[in-house]
Amino acid sequence: MRKNTKRLITVAAPVLVAGTLSVVATGTAHADAGSPTCVTRAEYRQVHKGMTKRAVDREFGVHGHRQAGASSGGYRSEVWSYHPCHRFSAVAVSYNANPGGPLRLSAKSAVWSY
Repeated sequence: MRKNTKRLITVAAPVLVAGTLSVVATGTAHADAGSPTCVTRAEYRQVHKGMTKRAVDREFGVHGHRQAGASSGGYRSEVWSYHPCHRFSAVAVSYNANPGGPLRLSAKSAVWSY
């Protein structure tokens, strides 16, 4: 709801015409235009094992924050957290990489509040 309100404010622009204030739509508001600053449940369901971190970030629309990482013998392992759209919720994704390869999703978890 908060995101839609912000989106609506940026879509409508006030115009002053002959002493009256009216609102003119400058674009179309989409009900499901994605979430540019947080992860929705639908976006979370779209990511799966084997996806690269770049593909996950593109699906989520946010980069996330690295919480932990380890490497040994060229292998890497990292855990990233992402900002969920629901208050008091959490989204975490674990990635692994072979030597010289990209980080790939190996596990994901989320807790959603109501």
